[in-house]
Amino acid sequence: MMTERIRSMRERVLTARPSLSPERLLLVTEAYKEFAGEAAPVFRARVFAYVLDHMKVVIRDGELLVGCANEKIRSASIFPEYTGQWLLKKNEEGVLGLDRLPVRPNDPLDVAPEDRDVIYETMKWWMGKSTEEASEAFLTPEVQEARKSGILSIGGRAIASGKTVPDYALVFQRGLKGYIELCRQKIAEQVEAGVDIDVQPKLDFWNACIISAEGMIRYANRYAELAGQMAQEETNPQRKQELQEISRICGKVPENPPETFYEGLQFMWFLYHGLYIETNASANGFGRFDEYMGLLYEKDAAAGSITREFAEELISCMFLKSMELIMLRPDDYSRDFAGYPLWQILMLGGVDRYGKDITNEVTRMTLDVSSCLKLSQPAVALRVHDGTPKDIWRKGCEMIQDGQANPAFFGDQSSLKIVQAKGGTLEEAREWIILGCVEPHPGMGGTDGSPYGGYVNLPKCLELVLHGGIDPMTGKPLGPAVDIQALKTFDDVMDAVKMEIRHWYDIIHKGFNQIVAYHCTRIPCVYSSMLLEGCIEKGKAVQEGGANHTYSGIFCTGPASLADAMMAVKQMVYDQKKLSMDELVKALDANFEGYERLRLELLNKVPKFGNDIEEVDSICREIIGYAADYVQTMHDPRHGRYCFCNQAQTVSVTMGYKVGATADGRLAHTPLSDNAGPMMGRDVEGPTATVNSMGRNMCQTKLFDGTLMNLRFDPSGVAGEKGLEIIESVIREYVQHDGQHIQINVVDDKTLRAAQKNPENYRNILVRVAGYMAYFTELDKSVQDAIIARTAHLAS
Repeated sequence: MMTERIRSMRERVLTARPSLSPERLLLVTEAYKEFAGEAAPVFRARVFAYVLDHMKVVIRDGELLVGCANEKIRSASIFPEYTGQWLLKKNEEGVLGLDRLPVRPNDPLDVAPEDRDVIYETMKWWMGKSTEEASEAFLTPEVQEARKSGILSIGGRAIASGKTVPDYALVFQRGLKGYIELCRQKIAEQVEAGVDIDVQPKLDFWNACIISAEGMIRYANRYAELAGQMAQEETNPQRKQELQEISRICGKVPENPPETFYEGLQFMWFLYHGLYIETNASANGFGRFDEYMGLLYEKDAAAGSITREFAEELISCMFLKSMELIMLRPDDYSRDFAGYPLWQILMLGGVDRYGKDITNEVTRMTLDVSSCLKLSQPAVALRVHDGTPKDIWRKGCEMIQDGQANPAFFGDQSSLKIVQAKGGTLEEAREWIILGCVEPHPGMGGTDGSPYGGYVNLPKCLELVLHGGIDPMTGKPLGPAVDIQALKTFDDVMDAVKMEIRHWYDIIHKGFNQIVAYHCTRIPCVYSSMLLEGCIEKGKAVQEGGANHTYSGIFCTGPASLADAMMAVKQMVYDQKKLSMDELVKALDANFEGYERLRLELLNKVPKFGNDIEEVDSICREIIGYAADYVQTMHDPRHGRYCFCNQAQTVSVTMGYKVGATADGRLAHTPLSDNAGPMMGRDVEGPTATVNSMGRNMCQTKLFDGTLMNLRFDPSGVAGEKGLEIIESVIREYVQHDGQHIQINVVDDKTLRAAQKNPENYRNILVRVAGYMAYFTELDKSVQDAIIARTAHLAS
């Protein structure tokens, strides 16, 4: 049940307009000028500590958990060392990015009049100093041309490594004081053994960790002091007592280990939102929340020192705090990842390192809180397996049936196989965690999985093949030349497409490696590295390969669109010989104008991926399997491994702009297929057929960074008890056939269309976009239309 406190706080966060804050920009500018000349890790640690020491600490009305990245709710910080210079650049209409920001179609941010000039003047000092600008200079012309064409994207240009998920239980045991002591011990041992040029970088890193940890402790103590002052002035006895308790807890954690559920939650929140103060990284996760918080709750409950109602209120406060965090993205990033996502994944369920189900009362309370609050963040990831309790299955399915789009379901069976295949031990595999939105990685706190290395636009690979290596959008050569006359068989076409795939992943590999190397030497992430196992032991940040496991994700866009188009080429040109390749290309170049009859035949007479048809499913499987096998032989500059992920976020919309008409009947410049799933509206044989194509027919365990599947039901098709059975049976069928991830929207077209017309009446509609949720009315219309276009299944 939602208390009045939580109801008021929820309304406060949901009515807050996303905005831009100048605070961090001003503080980091001061710090850069003051500490310039230090070794890179020490310098970055001093900048982090300076921001923590000088940013305004705020305790909002009614809060039980404290710690804010900005004074305003849902206010984005500026990280000029990574990006933001575009705010001072004009577009073709002569409008500054700073002035476009409040009115841009994707993820607009208000800029207060009193902040606008401050941001403008301060950003002048940063011109030419960001990684985004540096990458434009050192990435080769071939890479830059490929990016402009829409064949690929290169990640990391405007963001940090991110995806930090420490072993919270281990950090709880040590407290930040324990990390300081460990670093001091490492320094003393190394000095005793002798220092040379190979050792000095380690000493710098350990000193930087100490500076970062001490800065976070001082930051918490500032909250302790503020809460104490507020308690002295408070006249309401209940609120006075709450503030006194906040003061006590903030004076204890995160310096020292937590001993109660309340202390543990505040400890975790300090650690977590500190990651968003250090860098502009995204996809930092809460890890296996019920596993590490369950131990503290059970201890308190046994002692009678906490009630279930108060524990749920504390969890609700944590959910609401996570909603406060948003991120400033350049215009292109905001289009590719629409809906203010941060991929804040909170995991529940699954087994422990010994194979025993971990479900506990915190699992149940957290699902209840999520169901009650209906927020877009955090996104709940429910691990399911044969031993998952029936009530947990039912609760998750009830939430889906209710249209909450939460939780997403992850199959333990496939994720365990993936994690072991990519190098995790059995214990690490059982403790697997998500880094990002669906990417399974070894658990136990020793894994760094960098943000995306980049995307390859798969349908454009075929487009280039059919045009002999010429981009029809520009008329210029792009990538390897192709002899169209040599395409005598469908196998020849497949080989040519694979050649394109290899080439463009090679280009991403080269470009992303340059960017990560630049990060390593200029802006290492010290605080987040300290929290990951292996970094202190090696004396290296994550950008240097310090974590026990290092991976970089690499992705694709439009696999089903490509498979459907390839199937059309196979059937119409080679098998049935209904038209020549030249005739097909001519129709595509005309965007089917004058060829509507052919387009309808391509749409309706050629099998489509997502209907459990082996012939077309096998094409998709071959393409994805080939790409994964190729990519996963590559290594990143940290000597980590590239891992292939079949997901596209909303890149499928933006990359679709750069692809002409395709042989599946799709019109030019429209969205590509949705993430790993079928092209929207093409899976017409029911949800069971769709999950069979995705699960049984796709060999997902070969994809080391997972597979993102969206499914949509019409509410009328899954109503009542029978509807719950349908939802559960579809999910069970999928995960039993090694399906790794599935997320379900239950909403009808009529409601979504009404929300487009009258957004003020539908602000609480949540939808799963990709590995994250968003409020439907906060999405750009092109993304909204792509979601509406997803097949709304009625039942099997």
